[in-house]
Amino acid sequence: MFDLVKRGNVEFVAAAAWQAYPFLIHAFCTRRGGVSEGAFASLNMSIKEGHNEANIRKNWDIAAETFGIPRGNFFQVHQVHGDGILTIDDDESPSFPPRDLKYDAIITNRRGLALCVKTADCVPILMVDAEKRIVAAVHAGWRGTALNISGKVLRLLSERYGTRPGDVRAAIGPAIGACCYEVDAAVYEAMEAHPARDEIFAPVMGPGVGMGRGTGKWKLNLTLANRHQLQALGVPPANILTADVCTSCTCERFYFHRKEGGTTGRLLNFIMLNDNILS
Repeated sequence: MFDLVKRGNVEFVAAAAWQAYPFLIHAFCTRRGGVSEGAFASLNMSIKEGHNEANIRKNWDIAAETFGIPRGNFFQVHQVHGDGILTIDDDESPSFPPRDLKYDAIITNRRGLALCVKTADCVPILMVDAEKRIVAAVHAGWRGTALNISGKVLRLLSERYGTRPGDVRAAIGPAIGACCYEVDAAVYEAMEAHPARDEIFAPVMGPGVGMGRGTGKWKLNLTLANRHQLQALGVPPANILTADVCTSCTCERFYFHRKEGGTTGRLLNFIMLNDNILS
């Protein structure tokens, strides 16, 4: 279950079960509570979108105050819809605006560093190894999902830190739902290696005579696709929480790239090991 929380003017969604982890801070922010205007109203977190850097900086200040995290501790990358994974070592530090780090997932065991991914319709996935105290933030659009970015993050956690899949907890935040995400055959074919392709796709049927035939279009459930990829590598189903909120159906609360014609902001999703909790 996920809770919708309002802190000051900022709204965010959080996994209720993760309240059991005092060493963890996380949020899937909505678009509400910032100062951006027009199509980008109001908590737009991307300088690339909105073209008003002063407003974006103010929005980051608002987020920093809301969550009690210094603005300089939010770590961002340039998301490129790939499967690149950045592991943050002690000599790596955030910057604003972010440096030209082209990745779609970030892993760290460093305390006090909020790993950020920004979304408008893609899937934000936050992970934690609750035993070894390691966190990851993942941005998964259809391309990243086809490349199994979630599974690759899990494998890297295992190889680098000795993470056991049974110790991993994952929270999959608001994203475009299967109800609204129509894709073409090229996307279907790109998912050929997916362990549950027949379950995550539903063919769009044509109207009238011959309506039993497909139109060459498919409805894709990206959230379910990433869930299956994690389960395939041993994460217990009960350890994977899904918000099950379609950003297209609720675009008054969440940014949504397709429905708003590409003119929209970006939502902040982050996870952090709390440096104030040492045990």
